[in-house]
Amino acid sequence: MNSEKEEQLASKSMLDALTGIYNRKGFYTYTRELIDQHPDIEFCLIYWNIRRFKVVNNMFGWHTGDKILIQLAEAMKKELKDEVATYGRMERDNFICCVPSKVISKGKWMKVGEVSYSVGDLEYHFSCCYGLYKITNPGLSISEMGDKARIAMETVKSNYMCSYAWFDEGMWNSLLEEQKLSSDFRSAIAQKQFKVYYQPVCRAEDGKVTSAEALVRWKHPERGLISPGIFIPLFEKNGFISILDRYVWNDVCKMLRSRLDQGQEVVPISINVSRVEFYNNHLCEDIRNIVKSYQLPMDLIRIEITETAYSDNPMQVQEAVNKLHEYGFVVLMDDFGSGYSSLNILKDLPIDVLKIDMKFLDGFETSQKSAIILETVIRMAKWMQLRVVAEGVEDRKEWDYLKSMECDLVQGFYFYRPMPEEEFLKLLDQKEEEELPVHQDEFTELENSMADALRMDNYQDNSVFYSMLGGMGVYEMTDDRLEVIQVNRGYYETIYHSADGFKTAFGALNREVKEPERSILMEKCRLAREKKEVQQAQIHFQREDGVYVWLNVKVRYLSSKGKRALFNFSIENIDEMKKLEEEKVLSDYSAALMKVFDKVYRLDYETGIGEVLHTNGNDYMQLHHAYYFKDFFERYGEFIEWVDCEPSSEIIRDKGLLDQKLAQSANGSYSVKYKAHVGEKKTQLITALFFKIETQSGKEEYLCCIKRTDIAE
Repeated sequence: MNSEKEEQLASKSMLDALTGIYNRKGFYTYTRELIDQHPDIEFCLIYWNIRRFKVVNNMFGWHTGDKILIQLAEAMKKELKDEVATYGRMERDNFICCVPSKVISKGKWMKVGEVSYSVGDLEYHFSCCYGLYKITNPGLSISEMGDKARIAMETVKSNYMCSYAWFDEGMWNSLLEEQKLSSDFRSAIAQKQFKVYYQPVCRAEDGKVTSAEALVRWKHPERGLISPGIFIPLFEKNGFISILDRYVWNDVCKMLRSRLDQGQEVVPISINVSRVEFYNNHLCEDIRNIVKSYQLPMDLIRIEITETAYSDNPMQVQEAVNKLHEYGFVVLMDDFGSGYSSLNILKDLPIDVLKIDMKFLDGFETSQKSAIILETVIRMAKWMQLRVVAEGVEDRKEWDYLKSMECDLVQGFYFYRPMPEEEFLKLLDQKEEEELPVHQDEFTELENSMADALRMDNYQDNSVFYSMLGGMGVYEMTDDRLEVIQVNRGYYETIYHSADGFKTAFGALNREVKEPERSILMEKCRLAREKKEVQQAQIHFQREDGVYVWLNVKVRYLSSKGKRALFNFSIENIDEMKKLEEEKVLSDYSAALMKVFDKVYRLDYETGIGEVLHTNGNDYMQLHHAYYFKDFFERYGEFIEWVDCEPSSEIIRDKGLLDQKLAQSANGSYSVKYKAHVGEKKTQLITALFFKIETQSGKEEYLCCIKRTDIAE
């Protein structure tokens, strides 16, 4: 083989097959030469990564992902072609370059990472995160320099408010610490230094322990107790988490099997599954096989997954949850509300239990918004027949508030801290479980006044019952009839929007409940009597003045005699709450559209006003700005040129015509395109998509999504 061919082959081995720029080996080799040949130049290394690149591959496929990587490499070549620099692709979506420090100070290098990709008429944007290392010691290996830049990048990878970070020695010390912990892992597993702790989960109603969560602690022989916040992220990165998870799962199953064999009490235990485990195609089978090996009922082991796991890997997590359900496991969603797509999770993922961290709602006592969010999440969960665990409960006020919201379960330091297995078993062994005291005196006056109401005494003498805050009523149910027996002042204020009738008439009393409320409320009454639990329903109720309001009705069974059964009804007007919920759902829906469009409008056909719900801020119409949209095309007709369609201004102006178009469309939308001449020698292609959604109260909301693309004259 001649020397020219050898050089060609050697050169080829230095290049990345996909992008044509240096691979890892090539970058290390030629960067060493670059630094050695230019001792008078101060160089910096930049290590970058495309944020959430896996989502790109999931959405558009690997072929599209490869095109984006090639595009980034081409942008790197173009930007650095006139610089004394080297650049390469390290692996997957990780790139690196070595440039003079002056390139950093110019700031243009960040534009390389502004990745755009067009699909049809739409353009998608992706961002990068960067780690920078100033080469102060040219004698270091290029590999070590690259590690330092990468370490800096890792510190901002999940921080969307900051795109880059400079390396400092503290980061390197952290890396050395991680390497030491990693080297200790094998011996720690062998010596059982990892201990399973249990934190009980309690019934919100009375504080009774109903289950527990298994947590892991590392009791290091030299360093003492190491926080999971330190070793869990590390083991997720280096792959040890798979071994640790199975260590914990086996330990939990062993404890339960031992208790059952001794005829002792057990409660279901939830085990945590790391987000990286969902890349393992055998995850569900591994969990099932471990549980089966200890001959445990599947309902004794519950599976906790995090919202982050779903955000990182939605398709695999959905498949895993479905498979776990097939095997008979209950699945809990931990850290709900911490991610960007929480509402989508409720819609798409068939979980059984929702865990809400109270830290997510700090200041709920003083912040009306926090309280609204908390109550809304609990209510939405109940609509979807999900149980709710509030974790991180730290005081009595929080517990009382959660009880008033009818949260199902609670967990936190106010009840129990995570405890070693021995302490947890002692708790289970207690003949009479130590339940936190529930103040029954708060119900005593209500019970007494209810008894008076049931005896039909003079209603004015039942002062406690009638003066209680909120709408209260006593209803009687027979086989096919539900009748109002007694009500308080708040009932009139809620149902009739006035308490005048309380003093002058008995319009609500002895009145039979009619449809459509009758069927709903009678079913809740039957459930309340059968389960001896408070039942809840939300009703869109039409008052006598014709106004529709949303009511939250809580039904509590009192007593029965023959075919007659009595129930206490607590009634609350939640109209404002429902409006906020619908606004939130509409806002989240439109925010999701911003991944594709530049602006989303809500169109009110009664007023003719279009309101900006979301915008990327590329024009003067900012958030919540509004304008009269019905004559838009007439006002600006001279600047508009319709593309691939007849002029559509009449259809957009007339709700009836637009409804016809939406009904005829296969996907329920109506799309138009037009060119807008927005300035001298500047023209934009506008794609407008119209559709409508129906809110829970039956109201139709019309949305218009706009995508702008600059085109040459």
